[in-house]
Amino acid sequence: MSTLEAIREKASALPPEKQVEVLDYIKAISAQSQLQVKDGKPHAWIDIALNANLQGPPDWSEHLDDYLYGDKKNAF
Repeated sequence: MSTLEAIREKASALPPEKQVEVLDYIKAISAQSQLQVKDGKPHAWIDIALNANLQGPPDWSEHLDDYLYGDKKNAF
């Protein structure tokens, strides 16, 4: 039995809500692998970070823990 056949067999035995979870997991793995390889070369994490449209206060990177856990967390 091939791996794909084994996956199909196990997934088909699951209740529908669990099948949705498996599908979501497979989609996440697929999306992740598409990000990692372009033209046969892995992307550097910095390429992804630079292309992300993140917005925050000017001192966000210096005081991230404060924003996440401390007094500044409601500043956004």
